[in-house]
Amino acid sequence: MIKINTGVCASITDNNLDDIIRTVEKIKDKPIGYIELRMDLVENINTDLAGQIIAKVKEITEIPIILTNRTQTEGGNNKLSERQRVEILIENAKNVEITDIELSTDAKLRQKVIDNANKTIISYHNFSKTPQMDKLQDIIDESLSIGDMAKIAVKPVNVEDTYTIIQLLLDNPGIIAISMDAIGSYTRIFAPILSSPITYASIEKTSAPGQYDIDTTIRLLEQLKN
Repeated sequence: MIKINTGVCASITDNNLDDIIRTVEKIKDKPIGYIELRMDLVENINTDLAGQIIAKVKEITEIPIILTNRTQTEGGNNKLSERQRVEILIENAKNVEITDIELSTDAKLRQKVIDNANKTIISYHNFSKTPQMDKLQDIIDESLSIGDMAKIAVKPVNVEDTYTIIQLLLDNPGIIAISMDAIGSYTRIFAPILSSPITYASIEKTSAPGQYDIDTTIRLLEQLKN
C-alpha cells in the first residue's frame, strides 16, 4: 500500500460568476482537496468581482480555495496592468486558504500578497522548456525562503526532461512539481507518491497542458493507495 496524502485540486476555468457557481455545484461532493479559482480567466475581473466569486463559492462548499490570477507570460489570460492583477490577490488573499503568486512578480508587490495571505504557493511556469536542474533548484530554494509551498510547472522537450521533475520531487519533499504536456502527464500522478501536497486536475476544459480530469485523477490515486 502506498501512502498518499495529496489533495486533488479542481481547476475552474469558467469566465463568469454564474458558470463558476454551476461548476462548483457539480463538483462540491467529489473527494477533492482544493478548488483553484483562476481569476485571470474571468471576464472583466476586478477586486470586487473576485471577492463576490470567493464569497459565493464559500456559501456552497467548505473545500479550501487556491486563489490564482496568472500572468500572461506564465500561462494566464490577464489583460490587467501588473499592479491591478496583484491588487486582486492582495485584497482577497485573506478570504481564501491559499494564494498562488508567481516568483517573477515584482518583489514589493509579491510581498504584499504574502503578507496578506493565510498560506502561499510561490509558483514558476515555463511553457517553452525545462531549465537545468540547478536553475530549478535555485527557484525552489528562493520560493521556499519567502512562501509556504513551491510550485514548478515546465514544458518537457523530451522524456528525459520529465526525469528532472522526478528528481526535484525526490530531492525536495513537499514541493509541487509538474512536467506538462502529454509526455509529462504521468508526473501528475507520480508526484503524489513522492509527497507532493497538491496535484491539479481539470473539470471539463483543461487549465494546463497534460492535465487529467478530476475523476481520472481521483480513480488513479485511489488505485495506487490500494
